Amino acid sequence: MSKKVFLSAGHGGSDPGAVANGLKEKDINLQTMLACQSELVRHGITVVCSRTTDENDPVAQEVKEANASGADIAVSFHANAGRGDGFEAFYYSGDADGRKLASLCEKYAKQLGQNSRGLKTNNLMFTRETAMTAVLVESFFLDHATDKQIGDTVAEQKAFGIAYAKAILEYLGITYKESVTSITAPIDKWYRVQIGAYKEKKNAEAMLKKVKAAGFTDAYINS
Repeated sequence: MSKKVFLSAGHGGSDPGAVANGLKEKDINLQTMLACQSELVRHGITVVCSRTTDENDPVAQEVKEANASGADIAVSFHANAGRGDGFEAFYYSGDADGRKLASLCEKYAKQLGQNSRGLKTNNLMFTRETAMTAVLVESFFLDHATDKQIGDTVAEQKAFGIAYAKAILEYLGITYKESVTSITAPIDKWYRVQIGAYKEKKNAEAMLKKVKAAGFTDAYINS
C-alpha cells in the first residue's frame, strides 16, 4: 500500500511570512515544498499539498486539510527570522516518531552544509492539532547576513526540498534513488555543465559531495 504524505508550504497569499534581504518566506517555502513533492512522487509516494501556488493558506486550514487527507505523516516548511543562525525543527512533545522525523530532517539539512540549532518542542498548531505525526522545519534565517546565503536562490531552496524528501523516505523505510540524466555524445565532442555558483565555500563543497555521490567523479570546484 502506497504511503501518503501531507506537505505544507507555510504562509502564502496576503501573508508573506518573514521578509528580509529581498526574500519572502512564502516563496522560499513553496519552492522547497514543490521540490520535496516531486522527489516523493518519483519514489511512489502519494503527496497531498497545502498549496501549489501563491495563495492564502492559514495554519488552521492546513491542519484541516492534513487531517482530511489520511496521510501517514505531515511536514510544514518554513524559513526563519530574528537574526539567528541555522536549521531547527519542531515536533509535538512526547511524540517519539515526531522526534525521529525531525532528527532525519536535521541530518539531511546538515548534509547541505547547514548548521543546526537543534530539535525542539513547542505549542505550534501544526504539530499539536494534526492527527498524524507532524514536524515543522525552519531551513535558515533569511534576515541573517551569512545564514541566508545557504538558501537565497531557488536552486538552494529546492536543494532543501530534496534533503527533506530524503529524510521522509528514510523515515518511511524507502531507499532514496538518485536522479541522474545521462547524455551520450561523440567521444570528440564534450559539453561543460555548470550546476550552480555559491557565495559560501561550504555550500559549494556540499553540492560537490552530492554530485560525486551521484557518480560524477570528475566534478570539481572552480573558484
